[in-house]
Amino acid sequence: MGRIVGIILVAALSITGVTAARADPTQPAGVPSEDSMKVLALRWFAQIQAGKIDRTQYAAAYGAQLTDDAVQALSRQLNRYGAAPLRAEIIQKRTIDDQTFYKMKLVFPRGDAAGLLFGFDTEGKITGVVVMGLAGD
Repeated sequence: MGRIVGIILVAALSITGVTAARADPTQPAGVPSEDSMKVLALRWFAQIQAGKIDRTQYAAAYGAQLTDDAVQALSRQLNRYGAAPLRAEIIQKRTIDDQTFYKMKLVFPRGDAAGLLFGFDTEGKITGVVVMGLAGD
């Protein structure tokens, strides 16, 4: 599901020299603030665990990839890890051209963590989500 989008998002955050020069310090109006991003990450995780998504929050190109089957497959994957995370932390935030990326860490009750990478367009629509690792992996 969206493997190419995932590769692009990971590559975007891993390029340091080029992106630092092109990173935009101002936040586009529609992109979540850091505080609201923490809430959004926890809500996204809970929705996917339940096998549901709010399709209005996704950019059209990415939303088209989130078929019901793809959401259910991801739900099964996330549910293998049991309890929902206790909190979300922002590890990195970067704006490159017309995209803003949040690299997140979700902390679970047993003390382990998972990584998520969210991409947003200037309207605040999610352009991609990559599960970078889950607790117990």
